[in-house]
Amino acid sequence: MFDKTIIQQILDSWVPGQGEAPGDTCCGVPEAEGRPSPFSPEDVEFLVETAFLASLKKEEDRPVTFSLVLMGKKRAARAAADPSRKQLIMTFEQGLPLTVDSLSKVAMAFDPRFTSFVVAPVDESRKRYEIWGAMFFNALPNYFEDIPEVMDGEIYRRPDVFMVTSVTPGSLIISRGDTQLGRFAAGKFIKATPSPFYSKAMGAFLFNKIKRDAESMAADHAYWKIFIHSLDYLLSEISTRTRGGSVLIIPRQKIDAYRDLFTAKYTFRESLKIHELIMESIAEAGHSGDSVMKRMSFNRKLSERLQVLAQLAAVDGALLMSGTFRILSFGATLKAPRWKGKVYEGPDGYNGEETIFEHRMLGTRHNSMIDFTGKCPESIGFVISQDGPIRGLVRKNMKTMYCWPDCRVSMFI
Repeated sequence: MFDKTIIQQILDSWVPGQGEAPGDTCCGVPEAEGRPSPFSPEDVEFLVETAFLASLKKEEDRPVTFSLVLMGKKRAARAAADPSRKQLIMTFEQGLPLTVDSLSKVAMAFDPRFTSFVVAPVDESRKRYEIWGAMFFNALPNYFEDIPEVMDGEIYRRPDVFMVTSVTPGSLIISRGDTQLGRFAAGKFIKATPSPFYSKAMGAFLFNKIKRDAESMAADHAYWKIFIHSLDYLLSEISTRTRGGSVLIIPRQKIDAYRDLFTAKYTFRESLKIHELIMESIAEAGHSGDSVMKRMSFNRKLSERLQVLAQLAAVDGALLMSGTFRILSFGATLKAPRWKGKVYEGPDGYNGEETIFEHRMLGTRHNSMIDFTGKCPESIGFVISQDGPIRGLVRKNMKTMYCWPDCRVSMFI
C-alpha cells in the first residue's frame, strides 16, 4: 500500500548503533554490520500500514489512538534485566492478532501516552503479527508539568525499539525511546529535526521579531526560555483542542500598520496577564527562598491561562496575539494580497540546502497565512492542521518566505 520509498525513509532515519548493543536483535532479526536498523523492512511496512489503516477507524464516534512497539519476548526479557531502562509489561494470556479490526477494538482501553501494545511476528515468514502484551511507561512531562523530585524505582522508560503511535486520523509518529524519528502525515514522512524553535532555525526569527514587545527578553535568558516553552505549549494545546486553527503573532508596535489586512471579529479590552505572570515567576525564582512548590504553582497558573488562550483558536478564523501573549482578536479574517515570492522549507541549523515548500496544494487557511506573513514581514504565523502538523511561517526577505513543515516534529518527544 505504501510507497517503498517511504518505508526506506523510515528505515534510514534509524541511526546505526544508537542504543543497541553489538549483535543485539529485535524480534529475532540480528543487526548486521552496516545495516541501518535492527529490524526488517517487512516489520516496518506491516506495522506502519496496519497502524495507518487503524488510525482511520472510529469507535463510538471517536478516532482510534494507540501505540505499537516492536519487541519479541526474548528481547523484552533482556530489557527487563537492564536497571537503566526498566519496563513494566503485562502479558496477555492469549495473544491478539495484529489486524486493523482487532487493534481498533482494543485500543480504546489503553492511553498511548502511558501504554503501548507489544507486537512481534508470529513466525519467520513475517506475514502475520500478534499483540502479545501491553507495556506501561511513564508519560514524558512538558515544562509545566515537570516535577523535579521523583521516587526512586518508580520510573519506567520508553523502550529503545521501533515504535509507531497514532495521534490523529492518518497521522503517525515514528519513534525510538524518547526520540522521535519523524511523523507520517498527508502521505509523506517528515523526518525529525532539532526543534524549529532552536536558535539556528526559527528561534532566531522569533527572537528578533518580538524582542521589542518584551524588552526583558533581550536581557534575560530566563524570559526567552519560558516564552518558547509557553508558545510550544500553546500550539500543542490548540492541536489537541481543535480540528485545525491559525495563530498570528503581531509585534505590538506593528498592529496599527497591519490593521487594514485583517478583520477583527472578537476582541477584549483586558488581557490574560500571561506576560505579567512570566515576569513574576522570574522575579520569584531569583529569591533565595525559592522552592519546588512555588515553581509548580507558577507553572500551573501559567499553563491554565495558556489553555484558555488555546481554546479561543477553536472559533473559525485566526487567533491574533502580541509577542507578550496579549489577545488582539480571535475569529479574525486575514485579507492580505497574494504572496508572489518563493516559499522554502525553513533551516534547521544542520542542512544548508534550501528546498521548495509546495504550499499551493494546501487549503485557504495556509495560503491566507502565507499571504499575510508575506505582506507583513514582522509577523509570525502558525497553522495547525487537522492531520497533525503545525506549520510555522516567517518572511525572510521581499522574495523569500520560510515554512517549517511541522513545529511538533522535534527529535525529542
